[in-house]
Amino acid sequence: MATPVIVGYGLTKIGEHWRKDLVSLGYDAAREALSKAKNPDIDAIYVGNMLGMALDLQGNLGGYLADELGYRGVPALRIEASGASGAYSIAEAAMAIKSGLYDFVLAGGVEKMSDSLPSEVYYALNFSEDMYIMNSTGLTNAGLNAILMRLYMERYNVAKEKITYLAVQDHENAQYAPHAQFRRPITLELAMSSITLADPINLFDASPIGDGAAFVVMASREKAEDLGLDYVEVSGIGISTNVYSIVERDDPLWFTASNKAFSSALEMAGASKDDVDFLEIHDEYTIMGVLALESLGFSSKGFGAEDVWSRKYSLKGETPINTFGGLKARGNPVGATGAYQVCEAFMQLTGETGENKVENAKIGVVHSMGGVDNTSVVLVLRR
Repeated sequence: MATPVIVGYGLTKIGEHWRKDLVSLGYDAAREALSKAKNPDIDAIYVGNMLGMALDLQGNLGGYLADELGYRGVPALRIEASGASGAYSIAEAAMAIKSGLYDFVLAGGVEKMSDSLPSEVYYALNFSEDMYIMNSTGLTNAGLNAILMRLYMERYNVAKEKITYLAVQDHENAQYAPHAQFRRPITLELAMSSITLADPINLFDASPIGDGAAFVVMASREKAEDLGLDYVEVSGIGISTNVYSIVERDDPLWFTASNKAFSSALEMAGASKDDVDFLEIHDEYTIMGVLALESLGFSSKGFGAEDVWSRKYSLKGETPINTFGGLKARGNPVGATGAYQVCEAFMQLTGETGENKVENAKIGVVHSMGGVDNTSVVLVLRR
């Protein structure tokens, strides 16, 4: 089997792109990735997207983007797995390369959210959960995460400040990231005093609405070396699903899909948890990030927030996380978010980091989720 590698990446700054539509955003990021990869002949295109059909009334993004890029006749499709869509598209591309089916694949994600009313966006984000339950009870994603945060605080006797501190750290890292949506540090006092979305979730516990696109060009290692391209290897792939409703799970505070996907990815990579130099984790809400750290095994149950508070996961800590600001500060253009994480891991491993550098990084892990661990994708990247 071939070894899948990333040979180029492209991304847009996350924000409110009023003069760009969904496909234009994707085009810009894809063109940058193709240029960095020296414009190889692309065999297939995978586009991660969650909200295009709901907010932009646009489907078949794979074919549309292929046409805009001038790759008519190339197989192309849209991949939807909620917040994991972008990472899932890159995982599929890696598996296609690994199988020997294709030599070069363009994969990533794009999302356009700012043109819609906030009420429309938040309703569409509920698609990642059981819509019958969400609509009949009035629950929202913020409400689900509020339930998890309250349960976590009460079960483990954890102060909310220690969970919310993850947002402070994310903003600390994002200030040096040119593509981040919010490039400014915040204080814990500001985060704690922000408006309540769903008690105990505050505004600064939640990721923002934003537009963005991120793509990578993938190839076999043999092809990359033949063409003299610099590359990062995708050495481990793990994908898993969970019991869909959190109230039906054995333990709502344990992300079974994330745990299984991480184990599978490490096994494929022939690596252990101790080999990981940094993590890009899914923290759509601060409690999600804390529970991800525990479910991936980097913190013991009930100690994830404490470890964040103690700076274990800062840029200079034992295992840095969200090195460019995570979903909270870099931004969360949902269907593209996992692709941003992969691009950021590539940047770390190739030294394109500036002030965000993790010293001597050789192995990075990307963790992306659709819904509250309904679908989890984990990728192990190796220099």
